[in-house]
This record gives sequence, C-alpha cells and structure tokens, in this order.
Amino acid sequence: AHGYTSTLMFYMIGEFYHISLTRMIYFFNSFMNSSMMLSILFSLVFLSNSGVPPSLSFLSEFMIIVNNFFMSKMFFFVIFIYFLVAFYYSLFLIVCSFGGKNLNNYNNWNLGVTCSLVIMMFNIFWLSLFF
Repeated sequence: AHGYTSTLMFYMIGEFYHISLTRMIYFFNSFMNSSMMLSILFSLVFLSNSGVPPSLSFLSEFMIIVNNFFMSKMFFFVIFIYFLVAFYYSLFLIVCSFGGKNLNNYNNWNLGVTCSLVIMMFNIFWLSLFF
C-alpha cells in the first residue's frame, strides 16, 4: 500500500516541479482548478495516504491501531495522534491546492501512469469475486 501511494505522490510532485519549477507548497495555490481529472487523481492520492477506508493503507493502519490498543494504552494514544496529524496534513495539502486566484495550465500531464496506479492503490480487484 505504501509503495503505490508514495510512488504516485513522488511522481505527481515531480510532474508539478517540471511544470512550475518549484516544490514549495505555497505555489500549489489553485493548481487543482486547472484540470478536473488532475484534481480528482491528486485528491485520491492524498486521501489514500491518510488511510481512507477503500484504500490499501486503511487495512494496515487499522491493524496497527487495534494491535497497539491491546498491547498498551499509552502507545495507542501516541499512534492515534500520529495518524491524526498525518490525516490533517493530507487534508491541508488538498485545501491549499484548491485555493488561490491564479489559473495555471497543467493539462500536459501524463495521466496514463497516474490512473493505473490509482486503480492499483485502491484495492478494487476484489470486486471480480462478485461479477
């Protein structure tokens, strides 16, 4: 799960760097407004990083939290705070990228790689059991 999410995040930030020539979060302003497909894919990647339920990282985070709850209550609290901060940082990046007044043209992204990795990142292959 981490392999798909981190690879896709590094790929998307690399493409953003090739277009804008910066990696500063301040310049993320309004880049989601440039392309609807880009904004959906980027939001899915960051939400998968935060561990929303249909993603593969949700299962591992859930197992870590449950096991730590049974092992030690104090360690459970520390892990819970860590996951809470990671979740809100991902939401912060999504909100920062939607705000702003500048409209940048990022339509020349290679979304074929991104779409296939998002499909792998969200474990939808179990749906083949029902169809």
